[in-house]
Amino acid sequence: MFHATLDSTKTWKQIVDAMATLLTEAQFRVAPDSEPTGMTLRQTDIAKAAMIDLELPKSVFQDYHCDKEHELTLGIDDLAKVSKRMSGDEVLEFNLDTDANRLELRLVGRAEREFKISLLESPESGPRGFPSQFQVDSEIDTDAFKQAIKDIATVANHVRIEADASRISLSGEGDTSEARVHLSREGDPPVVLDLQISGDEGSASAMYALSYLTEMTKAMSSDTIELHFTGDNPLMIEFPIAVTGKIRFVLAPRKERRSR
Repeated sequence: MFHATLDSTKTWKQIVDAMATLLTEAQFRVAPDSEPTGMTLRQTDIAKAAMIDLELPKSVFQDYHCDKEHELTLGIDDLAKVSKRMSGDEVLEFNLDTDANRLELRLVGRAEREFKISLLESPESGPRGFPSQFQVDSEIDTDAFKQAIKDIATVANHVRIEADASRISLSGEGDTSEARVHLSREGDPPVVLDLQISGDEGSASAMYALSYLTEMTKAMSSDTIELHFTGDNPLMIEFPIAVTGKIRFVLAPRKERRSR
């Protein structure tokens, strides 16, 4: 048995939008009442270049009951179609029908509507964890980061992200043009709200695919994001959802070919 209630369909629509940037299937884990975690998801895209990590603690839900751990694998297209039919003033209820092997999404508002989505076969194992320590830890204005990604994407397919003590810079080069954006700790208000760099060098640099970052920015709905990276290693972008929930995107770096 699994039953949960969200008083805002907006939260669920944001989650579906975030998953749709990378996945074709969503593999949720719902924890039993004896655990504090609630609903989680940790999954890589089909190319294994990026990962999404979702944490929805029980405090996000207005009602939560689960008899044991359940793995719920659902098609993203099915979730997205139902999500588009949700209104902001409706309450969303989740009900697991283990006999029919389906998840029921019940919308309660001016009318009561039910959508039942068949569960898919869950994979045997999910992805491993992600780095917990980075050379660069920062907090950035979300809109400024989104605009920077759009600027670089006008000329390039990859973006180099660099950080030093005073700013974070994004740059990219195409066949005939290049672009560079500086996000500074200075200003009123500053674009970079916090910037910590560890290590002796005092700076870091890595390159990432813009195709992934462009899709990830579409899912960012908070005022600020946390950006973490280490030179030539995976990048992690973290932002809150529904106050106590979290979404993390992890993206592998682009390894540059070195001339012999």
